[in-house]
Amino acid sequence: MKPLLLAAMAGLLALLQGCASLPPVVDRTPVLAIPASSQDTLGRIAAQSVPAGKGSGFRPLPLSAWSMDARLALVRKARTSLDIQYYLLQNDLSGHALVRAVRDAALRGVRVRLLVDDLYTDNTDHLLAALSAYPNVEVRLFNPFPTGRPWQLTRWILAAGDFSRLNHRMHNKLLIADGAFAIAGGRNIADEYFFNSKGGNFVDFDLLVAGDAVPRLATIFDSYWNSPRVFPLHSVEPRRKDPQALRDDFERLTADAASAFPSPPPDAQDLVGYHPLGADLERPPLKLLYGRIDAFADDPEKVSGRAARGDDVTTVMSRVLRTLSEAKAEVVLGSPYFIPGKLGMDGMREALQHEVRVEVMTNSMASNDEPFTSAAYARYRVDMLKMGVDLFEVDSSQLKNDSLISAALHASIGRSHSKLIVFDRETTFVGSMNLDLRSSRINTELGMLVHSPELAEQVLTLADRVRDTGSYRLRLKQPGDRVQWIGVVNGVERVYDSEPGVDWGTRLQLLLLFPFVSESLL
Repeated sequence: MKPLLLAAMAGLLALLQGCASLPPVVDRTPVLAIPASSQDTLGRIAAQSVPAGKGSGFRPLPLSAWSMDARLALVRKARTSLDIQYYLLQNDLSGHALVRAVRDAALRGVRVRLLVDDLYTDNTDHLLAALSAYPNVEVRLFNPFPTGRPWQLTRWILAAGDFSRLNHRMHNKLLIADGAFAIAGGRNIADEYFFNSKGGNFVDFDLLVAGDAVPRLATIFDSYWNSPRVFPLHSVEPRRKDPQALRDDFERLTADAASAFPSPPPDAQDLVGYHPLGADLERPPLKLLYGRIDAFADDPEKVSGRAARGDDVTTVMSRVLRTLSEAKAEVVLGSPYFIPGKLGMDGMREALQHEVRVEVMTNSMASNDEPFTSAAYARYRVDMLKMGVDLFEVDSSQLKNDSLISAALHASIGRSHSKLIVFDRETTFVGSMNLDLRSSRINTELGMLVHSPELAEQVLTLADRVRDTGSYRLRLKQPGDRVQWIGVVNGVERVYDSEPGVDWGTRLQLLLLFPFVSESLL
């Protein structure tokens, strides 16, 4: 019986794979962003806050509480449109809080366009379907799985023949309210990005933007929303309940967020002196920095594999490497997942040869939620140190030396998730892009180059805080090529001759499995 059973299962699998195709007919009528209007509250505040000739106005959102408050405040103030694009929108308290506010906006008549990458929607499909049952809401998926949708495993098994397409994901993160304000940066919508996870939480960074850059960001959103790589949720996940039943489900699913994420006290200040946006919107004009922002993103057609060789000059990574080549004195890079590859190593080497100081900060292996990424990065450490790169690795235990971070982390692991680069203390890259091969060649990304010495100084102040209180400094042990980690324990400097904080089980797993893991999967 077993051979017959196996044969039957194989036949069924082959049949299901053969049926795994995306809808052949989808309405592709272009839908475009609604421009800001001074008749709307947010449009009026933006106009008051960014005087003519100032270009763009912006301010950093380094604290998770301030960042969530900013998102919820914009959604609650919106009167015309919400355009929202995320790699990950999780079915947890943070996700519930955002979509519940979005639902309320839709009921006020706000047009909602929500675009989510399909990689992690196996446990959010029903939440998204329930949200889309409200009037004025449309949910679309980027590069969706055609079948096996209830479980991640069945999605991949039933679409195994389509791996080359499905391996490409939309990593962008963007929220635009009334065409007047935008938030972009590193945070996805999930508990670990808002210090609400018991296991591990991310220290991250977003930027609030108003002024000239917002229409450009809206155009980028439109290019994704109208892309042939994007499908309406209902075309790949047909509704199995009537709209009222779905709306009832939505209320039940998100009830836990009805009073979640209360606004910080109106006169409280974050790490760089800003009050919560929710309070500031009630007392315009806003306190902002000003300067020019170049906003750009990968073409959605990057999923075709056009950047696979690393020579596509249109990518976000190529734009960043060109800016690196133009640096005159200093480059400070922060990336949670750092695999420089040949192009990155060549870029840093050239900068150092021109007497440009290069500093890199990434996660230590013990603090990284992607240990295989750390193992790939480790291949480059010795060469970077020999070249003269100042190398630091964020350490969760040392992060807790910072009283503010420690209070928010509690017993959880602290990790960096910020994607920031400061060039010559004048220009700051903010975006979704990690400095690794996936961001460079496989996933789509969003980025901004912000030309503002004031923002650069604030970002460097934040980076110094993490570097000085929560990271290891790396060096080469002399003589030889062995890496040493210098950290601080109870105020005393300590030197480690091997990866600190990594248990033997993890070391053995990496030793056995890493040679078989392709960097294209990292």
